[in-house]
Amino acid sequence: MIFETRYKAWEYLSTFIRNKIHDLSNTVIVWILKWWLPVTYQVSQDLNIPSTFVVVKKLIYNNTTFWVISQWWTKLYNKTIIAKLGLSEHDVKDIEKQTYEEAKYEKEKYWLFYNDFQWKQVIVIDDGIYTWFSAVAAAKQLKEQWASRLILAIPVSNNKILSKLQTFYDEIVCVEPIEDRNFALSKYYMSYYKLIWEDVNELFYKLKEKELFLK
Repeated sequence: MIFETRYKAWEYLSTFIRNKIHDLSNTVIVWILKWWLPVTYQVSQDLNIPSTFVVVKKLIYNNTTFWVISQWWTKLYNKTIIAKLGLSEHDVKDIEKQTYEEAKYEKEKYWLFYNDFQWKQVIVIDDGIYTWFSAVAAAKQLKEQWASRLILAIPVSNNKILSKLQTFYDEIVCVEPIEDRNFALSKYYMSYYKLIWEDVNELFYKLKEKELFLK
């Protein structure tokens, strides 16, 4: 299946969530600022489930992700990739500092964090997973906040990645699990444009207007 846009993917994902998860009471939807917002916005609105976000930033060098850090300073890194990239400890510290400043900016820009995940069912929404770093970092954050049950809901992903993520989530809902060694999200969306902050701001305030944003 090829989705027309991120916005269209929500129609399939909402249906799958309804069919797979029978009890949606005491549930919160979580998205990772900023890329996952379009799908989250539509699903939150369609299912009438309030949503909020967490900040996870990838540390990237030469277009390769080797580390992620979160708003609560959760760290996830791959020593093998760092070694292959030839990065020294000093290099990593420099990139980490720069990325943390970006995360700090986003945290301050949208300083309306909702941290009451205790004993709640949390659905983490993504528009598709290419690497597992961000999804794992989000799961670790939410478990530290005492979420009772974690569900990952996505339109498309590679089966190999999904199998790795099963360790961190109680359930995974995926519309289109695929076998593709050369998996790339852009192959499964007819239009996969890069989001800009103006897009994020518009959807963010629409959620607030509909009282679907938790703060």
